[in-house]
Amino acid sequence: MKTLVFIVAYNAENHIEDVLNRIPSNLYNNINIDILIIDDCSKDKTSLVAKEWVKLNKLKNLKILKNNHNQKYGGNQKLGYTYAINNAYDFVILLHGDGQYAPDLLNHFIDTYRKEKSDIVLGSRLMNLKSAIKGGMPIYKLIGNKILTKFQNILTNRNISEYHTGYRGYSIKFLKSIPFLLNTNEFHFDTEILLQAFHINAKITEFSIPTHYGNEVCHVNGLSYAMDIVLSTLQFKLHKMGMFVSLKFRNLDSNEHYKNKIDSNYSSHSIALKEIYKLNLEKVLDLGSGPGYIARELEENGIQTVSVDLYPPMKPFPYKFRKANLEKDPIPWGKDNFSLVLLLDIIEHLSEPENFLLNLRNDSPLENYKIMLSTPNVAFFAIRLNLLFGRFNYASRGILDITHKRLFTKSSLLKLAKETGMEIEWIKPIPAPFRAVMPGKLGSILEAFALILCKIFPGLFAFQYLMLMKPNAGIKKILDDAEVIY
Repeated sequence: MKTLVFIVAYNAENHIEDVLNRIPSNLYNNINIDILIIDDCSKDKTSLVAKEWVKLNKLKNLKILKNNHNQKYGGNQKLGYTYAINNAYDFVILLHGDGQYAPDLLNHFIDTYRKEKSDIVLGSRLMNLKSAIKGGMPIYKLIGNKILTKFQNILTNRNISEYHTGYRGYSIKFLKSIPFLLNTNEFHFDTEILLQAFHINAKITEFSIPTHYGNEVCHVNGLSYAMDIVLSTLQFKLHKMGMFVSLKFRNLDSNEHYKNKIDSNYSSHSIALKEIYKLNLEKVLDLGSGPGYIARELEENGIQTVSVDLYPPMKPFPYKFRKANLEKDPIPWGKDNFSLVLLLDIIEHLSEPENFLLNLRNDSPLENYKIMLSTPNVAFFAIRLNLLFGRFNYASRGILDITHKRLFTKSSLLKLAKETGMEIEWIKPIPAPFRAVMPGKLGSILEAFALILCKIFPGLFAFQYLMLMKPNAGIKKILDDAEVIY
């Protein structure tokens, strides 16, 4: 296993030599261990003191870099982790050059990683509060740390003993899996990388470390740091709820855009299923089926379903699957006589929904079939309110899902249907799915209230629209049925 001990240093002239003296001797001149010091444009002689110490001790596995411009705490870490990735290390340990954390414990980090195979190893000062007080941690910092950690655990549904330790180790595999370069350059970089770890359910191991506060200079503004922590954690929570999108978390979870909406009383999928069952159908074509929640439900209720998507649905799937890219490929009709074509939450993902619906109608070999379509309402009151204040924030899901390409109001959706040769049988407003972001009684009450509002003022309070259409005869069907006279 190849390990990098990465020491961040800034104005640490008075401490860096002691830190290097306390690094276990077995790590020096070890072919499996390298030590990297990045001096973040210190105004003192940090890098020169370190250089003299290295020369005096004749070390071959310690490298010193000095930034020409100060990158700040988070920015300096980005450099070290990029260095670790580019040089094919397996594990990197962050150590501060001011002596606040015990270099004597480096072997324990390495042993813990070897044993646990964790993505992150944290040295926590707050697993033993008596030790933290004995080590000189100021009471106001101890209380502030505990309050922030408690707040973060509540929002993230985790049980980490300390978010704010600067003594930590990361597997290189984990670092490669997250966009840490998008994180802040400030001191709350450590929190943001933990939030990214939570988002992908990374394995985190903690162990207790001693606390040491000496005469080192603290460069952290406590109030500003606390505010940054609160805002970053709230941003993470809103992203998880689908109400906000951050590039720091986007696409880390491959399933985050494909939630099962069947169990929600007022989702487009659950209402669509109720309407499908009223039609007494035998065979359905589900275009853009995703994981296959709808198709599986229909099959279990005796309705034959053919599922079409670019990727196969979740296994096991007892129904038929046909692979197609709806943006490029012709629809794989086969020889089945479908009574209904489903387009649930699909057209907003297409670059040219007009051409898609027109081609669907003209190329269809079917007769007496219907199309059921659902799509978000971009005129929803929350979107209007945000626009009033100049905000247009994409999200990981919902109306402004970052993957949506085209969005519609009720009038533009009706216009789309008519212009592509569809006869509209009905259009139903779908309320906001409050229970998806607020599970429990409050979510149920808000959802019921939203249902009433969207029936009274659909253009303003409908979160989505569900529409049933009957296509006029397409070109292919007309030509196939034409009588040959001569």
